[in-house]
Parts: sequence; structure tokens; C-alpha cells
Amino acid sequence: MAEQASSFMRDWIAANIRNDPSQRDSGLDEWVTKEIGRLKDAARAEGVDLDDPELDESLLRDEITAAIKRIAQS
Repeated sequence: MAEQASSFMRDWIAANIRNDPSQRDSGLDEWVTKEIGRLKDAARAEGVDLDDPELDESLLRDEITAAIKRIAQS
């Protein structure tokens, strides 16, 4: 199941994290928190085990923060 969660996380981040100027006004932490919620909702809808270590809150925060920083630089 870890591979499924890991793949889901990577695919979701690649497909859903986009440059959104309106989110920049709210600050990075708020933006990341919102995206974590969206990812978990999508994972739940797909039947992904939310207790999987790949969906740990701190790991998601790191991955989504990095993705947002990458798009902000492009």
C-alpha cells in the first residue's frame, strides 16, 4: 500500500499544485495547509489508506512546500 500512497501523492502534487497568485497573499503555511487538505480529500475519495506513512502530515508538508517553491521560481 505504501507504493500506492506514494504514487498517489506524487501524481496529485504534479497535477494539482499550480502557480496561484491569490494564494501567495495568504502566505506559504496557509497555502500548504489548504493543499494538504485537498490532497487528503482526494486520497480518501480514491480509497487510499490515510494511515500510510507516505501520507504523514510532516512529509506532505515538506513535499507540498517544495512543489510550491518550485512553481514560484518558474
